[in-house]
Amino acid sequence: MDRQQSTQMRAADTLLEQGVRVPCAPAPLFFRLFGRRTFHLTLHQPTLVTLLRISRLIVATGLSASDFEKLTLDKAYAITACHGDAALDILAEAVRGRRTWIPRRLLVRWLGHRLTPAAFAQVWAVFVRICGVADFTTSIRLMLLANNLSPKEQGSQRADA
Repeated sequence: MDRQQSTQMRAADTLLEQGVRVPCAPAPLFFRLFGRRTFHLTLHQPTLVTLLRISRLIVATGLSASDFEKLTLDKAYAITACHGDAALDILAEAVRGRRTWIPRRLLVRWLGHRLTPAAFAQVWAVFVRICGVADFTTSIRLMLLANNLSPKEQGSQRADA
């Protein structure tokens, strides 16, 4: 299977809400004895509540796009030291998704000990692609255009769709 077919299959899985399986960590010896070589994380499109939790965690970091302009190695290590735990927390919330019975702190600890930087980057890239923020902001924009929240005496405007 070539790269294009693999990408199309991942997109189809996301659209069907089956999630995207990302290989992330080598399995412990006990699991290898039974033939399981790697652990996979399955990322689903987040529900609205999960998206709100993730958004709060991202805003709480206080980072902006300007922090990553002219990024030097020293600055990259400083950002990692200050916000690495928050990035793991965000990723754990995305992985946990609908499985709220898993304690987030336990998942953060597991991810921190098992993920390599390359695996973290791969899982983060999949998370960014399927997070669905654009759909949420579009619906907010449409709600503001419709002006449904204003009192009736001011008159409502129709949304131009």
